[in-house]
Amino acid sequence: MFQGQRAQSDNGWTGYGGPWPYTILKEPELSYHLERLSVHRTVCDVDVVSFQPYPALDHNQDRYFIEDWIVRGQTWRFFSLFDGHSDSYAVEHAVRQLPSAIKQSLAYKAETGQTSNPVEIETLLRRSISTFDNEMTQELLDLFPGGVEAIAEMSDDEIRALVVVDSRPHPVVARCMGGTTALVALVDPARNLYVASLGDCVACEDSNGEQWTTTILSSNHNASDVQEAQRVRSEHPGEMESVVNNRVCGVIAVTRAIGDHAFKLPMAYADRVFRLADPGAYILKRLDVLRPRHHTPPYLSNTPDVQHISLSAFSSHETVLILATDGLVDISKAHEKALSDVAPHWVSAASRSMDNKPALRLLRAAMGGEDTKQVSFWLTVEMDVPWVDDTTILVTRV
Repeated sequence: MFQGQRAQSDNGWTGYGGPWPYTILKEPELSYHLERLSVHRTVCDVDVVSFQPYPALDHNQDRYFIEDWIVRGQTWRFFSLFDGHSDSYAVEHAVRQLPSAIKQSLAYKAETGQTSNPVEIETLLRRSISTFDNEMTQELLDLFPGGVEAIAEMSDDEIRALVVVDSRPHPVVARCMGGTTALVALVDPARNLYVASLGDCVACEDSNGEQWTTTILSSNHNASDVQEAQRVRSEHPGEMESVVNNRVCGVIAVTRAIGDHAFKLPMAYADRVFRLADPGAYILKRLDVLRPRHHTPPYLSNTPDVQHISLSAFSSHETVLILATDGLVDISKAHEKALSDVAPHWVSAASRSMDNKPALRLLRAAMGGEDTKQVSFWLTVEMDVPWVDDTTILVTRV
């Protein structure tokens, strides 16, 4: 499919079996394939790319939802980004249902005259996301009214009868086996910006006065974060392996998420309910690691952090909002750097001209910019496993 000079590279990944063959592309083919593989588009004045070059069909588990809402005659701008993991059930459920749940709560707040209070909107976002996950939990628990004791007394066939529908896992069970992060941004008519983050996606806001000023508006809910790791340990005193090798229970990197109920419920749900619903589920491959460390769930939180910033102070300046999944950090090779050091470079790449595909330009800058060999590697390397994390970027003026 790719035409160009053949080459090999290990991309700096020593010890992983490289070098691997790839094709060095020339312009305009390089730009054409980058735009094609990143599915570049514009939605409600938001420039969007969602990049996963691995050729397997539907491998990308990132999702986004963007919409302008008219609430009591005024426009609210809504942006959301979800980074699914293990499978696509949880992320598909979140992108289909969570935005409408937030909109419904917002409409109720507007009817009662509470939308002008920033604390009310912060609380709305926090509760909407937590409640959404709690409802997923309750739907699963409702399948087994007797709880763990009832599951222990049921035969495999009895459990299968409840959790398998037409040879597929019951939807309620399926969306609890995998998980997703959530990043939600809301701009009200008075230009207040609210960002709710659950997981390790990235949001930054940048205002151009005399120079670009970058503000990080998301939290890094990842076990590699010292504060998050300490929070998990403090919630499970005496459990020395609640965080191992920068992973919760040695298994999962994120410390907060929607779904991932193997980490939130007693082991009986993973050992029997999940196993019988879908024997090939990804989480089942990690149960031998999880089981001896799983004592006092939940180990993952569904409570997001919410930040608020008034944009009215920047009314005479261009203000740019960037939302991205953590794949942007991977491609930028910025794992060992502070986000505050990396984000200004993203701003520079995205903000030079907001009318010229800023998300696509940011993606290319992260991949290597004018280094055509490096960008070509990300696009064309021949590996039999995904070589880059799903990377979705939303860029817009606010």
